[in-house]
Amino acid sequence: MSNMSGTTQNGPSGQKLTYTDAQSFGEHDGQITPEKIWGHFCTVSEHRYLVMRHCFAVGLYVQGLTHDLSKFSPVEFINGCRYYQGGRRSPNNGERDAKGYSEAWMHHKGRNRHHLEYWNDYSQKPVEGQNPVVPVKMPRRYVAEMLMDRIAASKTYLKGDYSIHHPLQYFLNGRARQLMHPQTAFELERMLRILDTRGEKELFRFVRDYYLKGCPMGDLRKQKN
Repeated sequence: MSNMSGTTQNGPSGQKLTYTDAQSFGEHDGQITPEKIWGHFCTVSEHRYLVMRHCFAVGLYVQGLTHDLSKFSPVEFINGCRYYQGGRRSPNNGERDAKGYSEAWMHHKGRNRHHLEYWNDYSQKPVEGQNPVVPVKMPRRYVAEMLMDRIAASKTYLKGDYSIHHPLQYFLNGRARQLMHPQTAFELERMLRILDTRGEKELFRFVRDYYLKGCPMGDLRKQKN
């Protein structure tokens, strides 16, 4: 996802709030203002609504309703407001810029199973010279929620610039594949490629009628050719 500029939202009193640069709303000053509180609340709510719609489309009703509820916990919401980025990127990145780490993210990743970082554990057979913490294969229902989360995040941050190609581009350009179990990466990439080439409707049909029913994924190499 790229940074967004020129984002306009309604303020808590109904006024229009236009964020054109970092200084206009103090994204790095660490101060909490009514505008940042409202902006962060709107961003989180928009994202949760999109994930809910997408999850409902594939039959994940409970996950759709409960997605990212920890973002309203004190540690996540307060830091989200303090380091709000104008709806252009995650406040976690703003917190990392200011502190070198994100307390909100560390709280979030341990409570939300749709994040690949939740699925890490110590290996019982560590290899000398390698990290003993290894990724665990994610259950399909959480891979599906992660997929919807990635699509919704791209829509939330890119807004009118979003296209069905962005989620795959973001995945291929990022580090997620290196951090998740190979099978999880295989499944996620294949579904992102369905979105990229065949669209959202066909992706949701595949997830609902095929993937979540435990059907074999096939050979991704053949899908690319």
